[in-house]
Amino acid sequence: MVLFRKQKGSCLSERIVQLTIIHGNNDSGDMPGKVFSLQCGNNYIGRDSNCEVILQSGTVSRKHGNLHVSYDKKKTTIQDLGSANGIIIPPSSVLRNGKKTLKSGDQFQVGEILFKLLAIDQDDDLKTMTVDVQELLKKQPEEKNI
Repeated sequence: MVLFRKQKGSCLSERIVQLTIIHGNNDSGDMPGKVFSLQCGNNYIGRDSNCEVILQSGTVSRKHGNLHVSYDKKKTTIQDLGSANGIIIPPSSVLRNGKKTLKSGDQFQVGEILFKLLAIDQDDDLKTMTVDVQELLKKQPEEKNI
């Protein structure tokens, strides 16, 4: 199998997509509350150091699964990559060598690690903007000396 990756930073959206560990394993370092930021394209989950979501738990395969985030960040698909345990999607679904579309708020389990997927739309008012200081200074009325 050959997998191609699109260049990072080529997303068409300012939407933030995150994966948070809900239930983990403190002994392996996969602790609850740990957050992974997902980029558009493929985000591999596993123990392999080349994965975007690196886990240490022995219940996770080297390349366990793939979270594919669309380039407009509006669609996320999870795929099992032939792992030993599959990917559990609550309440009772086990994904083996297949794909499933996820939405914001969905949970899934890789080995013993339970994740929650969140997609957050950024409010335009909260985005950082560039300001030309010289233009600002020109617009201010000159102060009179008293």
